[in-house]
Amino acid sequence: MTHVNNVHVTVRETFKCEICDYTSKYKLSVKTHTIRKHTKDFAYKCETCGKKYPTKSQLEIHEKINHQGLCHVCKTCGKVFKSEGFFKKHCKAHDPDYIKEVFTCEICSTVLRKAEAYRNHMQRHSGQAINYVCDICGKVITSLQGLKKHKRIHTGEKNFLCVTCGKDFVTNQSLIMHTRVHTKERPFQCLICTKRFTQKSSLNIHMRYHTGERPFECTLCSKKFVTKTLLKDHSCKA
Repeated sequence: MTHVNNVHVTVRETFKCEICDYTSKYKLSVKTHTIRKHTKDFAYKCETCGKKYPTKSQLEIHEKINHQGLCHVCKTCGKVFKSEGFFKKHCKAHDPDYIKEVFTCEICSTVLRKAEAYRNHMQRHSGQAINYVCDICGKVITSLQGLKKHKRIHTGEKNFLCVTCGKDFVTNQSLIMHTRVHTKERPFQCLICTKRFTQKSSLNIHMRYHTGERPFECTLCSKKFVTKTLLKDHSCKA
């Protein structure tokens, strides 16, 4: 239905950036885009060095790291902590000798590291899974932790800092992918043509060109595509 709405019928109202061609279904997303991409005179200014930031949280992280020495940055994953206690607890998670409590599903033997993840997993087995809805954009998330991470997209909160260039990210996974820009690491290799990729998802898409798999089909003309993006860009007039 997403493809049909995007290509074959009139879509709902969209909001457009007044400076470039960026559009979104959500007014807040356009506002966030405008601030990040086009605003040079950001509202939050560091009184010590004069550097400006689009959000208060980014300014606070900058001040704590560069001028107060109060922020604790994990050297392994780049996550930033205000509390030394939480920082030390977090660092243990990267220590291979640190044994963490795990939760094992008695039905399928899946091992989960967090109690909330275990509860959600068991609810799926019982058919009683709880979904969480973002009150900003309406997206449905399967866990409370996932909802918290998702909302950072709207709030601009970025707690994961690249210790090489200082760029910050919403999720740890985004930071990991970014660091490969600095390390030139491409850990995912195609076994057919030996081309390498920074992300497993990119490799999976690449493999479809070898196998001929095209899982995304237009419901109006039946043409198939390698990716959902190519399907959305499809301009069938059927």
